[in-house]
Amino acid sequence: MTIAVALANDSDLVINGLRAMLAPYRDRVLVAAAATGDPDVAALPDEVGSVDVLLLDTFARADGGLNAAAMLLSQDPPFRVVIYTDSEAERHVLKALRLGVHGYILKSTPAEALVGVLERVSLGEVVVSGDLASRAARFAASPAETEPWPGARLGLTRRESEVLVLAAEGRSNEEIATKLYVGLETVRSHLKHLYQKLGINDRAAAVAIAWQEGLAVREPVDRLDG
Repeated sequence: MTIAVALANDSDLVINGLRAMLAPYRDRVLVAAAATGDPDVAALPDEVGSVDVLLLDTFARADGGLNAAAMLLSQDPPFRVVIYTDSEAERHVLKALRLGVHGYILKSTPAEALVGVLERVSLGEVVVSGDLASRAARFAASPAETEPWPGARLGLTRRESEVLVLAAEGRSNEEIATKLYVGLETVRSHLKHLYQKLGINDRAAAVAIAWQEGLAVREPVDRLDG
């Protein structure tokens, strides 16, 4: 049985690359549609015909593609959604599964194995690459109260966690430096490192993660007293 697949990414170049990768398996997988941005992804349920699986490539998406997946799945689309990503962050896997995705597949997966995943998903399975499912389960089960410091579960050092919490409270880099008695460049260095560990690119994404993980609350911050 040939399954119909839709592809989604921010770039036509990436979509064309996926088409080329799947082309040798055209007897098993047919690329029937494509979308190149969040608005196009959201419109897919109304615009495509009979599609079995959407392969959502998260390239260049700081949020790991989860916002696009959430927007799409809220429409209860007639096809199954598979996230195709470089991110091995347990929190991304866990959130994706909570959203209701049907697959979370790493880009390191060989083409033949990817086609097999698409076939399994089309038959109703939920497929997660390698040991990511068990890692995400352990991540979800680890009680926050046993953390040595907030953010330890995310792989952050104590100081990186402190910087993240203060940033999420709305404090500027200068205010964080004053609060922690460190230099401005040190704060910038901590931010750079925590971005890398969380698999994100900017402060807004870091703040969103802090809120999602319960490390901070969305409340106005009092100004520091010098």
